[in-house]
Amino acid sequence: MKKLFYFSLGVTIGVIMVSKARAYVKNKLPQDASSFLFSNEGNLPATTLQALLQEFSMAMEEKEKQLADKFLNK
Repeated sequence: MKKLFYFSLGVTIGVIMVSKARAYVKNKLPQDASSFLFSNEGNLPATTLQALLQEFSMAMEEKEKQLADKFLNK
Protein backbone atom coordinates (compact mmCIF):
# COMPACT_ATOMS: atom_id res chain seq x y z
CA MET A 1 0.00 0.00 0.00
CA LYS A 2 2.93 2.28 0.77
CA LYS A 3 4.42 1.71 -2.69
CA LEU A 4 1.14 2.62 -4.37
CA PHE A 5 0.94 5.83 -2.35
CA TYR A 6 4.48 6.88 -3.27
CA PHE A 7 3.96 5.91 -6.91
CA SER A 8 0.79 8.00 -7.17
CA LEU A 9 2.51 10.85 -5.33
CA GLY A 10 5.39 10.72 -7.82
CA VAL A 11 3.04 10.70 -10.81
CA THR A 12 1.12 13.66 -9.39
CA ILE A 13 4.29 15.64 -8.74
CA GLY A 14 5.57 14.78 -12.22
CA VAL A 15 2.40 15.98 -13.93
CA ILE A 16 2.40 19.21 -11.92
CA MET A 17 6.10 19.87 -12.64
CA VAL A 18 5.72 19.26 -16.38
CA SER A 19 2.62 21.43 -16.66
CA LYS A 20 4.31 24.24 -14.70
CA ALA A 21 7.44 23.97 -16.85
CA ARG A 22 5.39 24.06 -20.05
CA ALA A 23 3.47 27.11 -18.83
CA TYR A 24 6.73 28.86 -17.87
CA VAL A 25 8.32 28.19 -21.26
CA LYS A 26 5.15 29.24 -23.03
CA ASN A 27 5.10 32.58 -21.19
CA LYS A 28 8.82 33.33 -21.60
CA LEU A 29 9.07 32.63 -25.35
CA PRO A 30 8.28 35.30 -27.93
CA GLN A 31 4.71 35.17 -29.25
CA ASP A 32 5.59 33.65 -32.65
CA ALA A 33 7.71 30.86 -31.17
CA SER A 34 5.15 30.18 -28.46
CA SER A 35 2.29 29.86 -30.93
CA PHE A 36 4.42 27.54 -33.10
CA LEU A 37 5.39 25.22 -30.23
CA PHE A 38 2.11 25.29 -28.32
CA SER A 39 -0.52 25.40 -31.04
CA ASN A 40 -2.79 23.17 -28.94
CA GLU A 41 -4.55 25.63 -26.62
CA GLY A 42 -6.10 22.91 -24.46
CA ASN A 43 -5.78 22.44 -20.75
CA LEU A 44 -2.05 21.93 -20.04
CA PRO A 45 -2.37 19.44 -17.16
CA ALA A 46 -4.93 17.38 -19.07
CA THR A 47 -2.83 17.23 -22.24
CA THR A 48 0.29 16.43 -20.19
CA LEU A 49 -1.49 13.60 -18.39
CA GLN A 50 -2.91 12.30 -21.65
CA ALA A 51 0.55 12.23 -23.25
CA LEU A 52 1.99 10.52 -20.17
CA LEU A 53 -0.67 7.81 -20.22
CA GLN A 54 -0.24 7.28 -23.96
CA GLU A 55 3.53 6.88 -23.58
CA PHE A 56 3.05 4.51 -20.64
CA SER A 57 0.63 2.30 -22.54
CA MET A 58 2.92 2.19 -25.58
CA ALA A 59 5.83 1.10 -23.37
CA MET A 60 3.63 -1.48 -21.65
CA GLU A 61 2.51 -2.94 -24.99
CA GLU A 62 6.11 -3.12 -26.20
CA LYS A 63 7.19 -4.93 -23.02
CA GLU A 64 4.25 -7.35 -23.27
CA LYS A 65 5.25 -8.15 -26.84
CA GLN A 66 8.87 -8.76 -25.78
CA LEU A 67 7.78 -11.06 -22.96
CA ALA A 68 5.35 -12.96 -25.18
CA ASP A 69 8.06 -13.49 -27.79
CA LYS A 70 10.52 -14.62 -25.14
CA PHE A 71 8.30 -17.07 -23.27
CA LEU A 72 5.65 -18.17 -25.76
CA ASN A 73 7.79 -18.54 -28.89
CA LYS A 74 10.67 -20.59 -27.54
